[in-house]
Amino acid sequence: MKKIYFGGNFKFKYTEYSIKNISNDYRARILGSVDELLHKPADGMYKIGKDIAYCGPFYFYEEGTDGAGVVKNELEMVDNCTHAIFVVDNASIPGTVSEIVHASLKHKDIAIFYVKQELDESEPEKSICNANWYPIEIAKQVANAYIVECPDREIAEELAYNYVDFLKRG
Repeated sequence: MKKIYFGGNFKFKYTEYSIKNISNDYRARILGSVDELLHKPADGMYKIGKDIAYCGPFYFYEEGTDGAGVVKNELEMVDNCTHAIFVVDNASIPGTVSEIVHASLKHKDIAIFYVKQELDESEPEKSICNANWYPIEIAKQVANAYIVECPDREIAEELAYNYVDFLKRG
């Protein structure tokens, strides 16, 4: 069974949480329901196909989980996944960066769909045009990650969604 972890920041701030905002997250689309994104099942995953399951992350803040609990839960989910898929925009995303590095060091099957941005001349990196180029490069070097540059977040999310369909087909 393929177990997928879907990393990436939410498009809204913690203080802007609403069912409407969370239901617009690409993970809710993958699961088919916002309810499943809000609650981790007892066995830790939801089947989303014959031989494929979603194992995280879940929106733990709905349950009142604090930061330490979120980190603990998400590290365990990365440990338990077989595939880690990330949507990386140009925001400050320390959690996603940590998850990418953790998944890389655990040699997970990694796919990263990142949003291209113009980098200034002070950046040493020129081939991965994203503020978060360093962890993307780590994933590339350590885990031979599949890396895709995207013009915007919507396309990155759509390609990540399509990647799940690809995995479902075997």
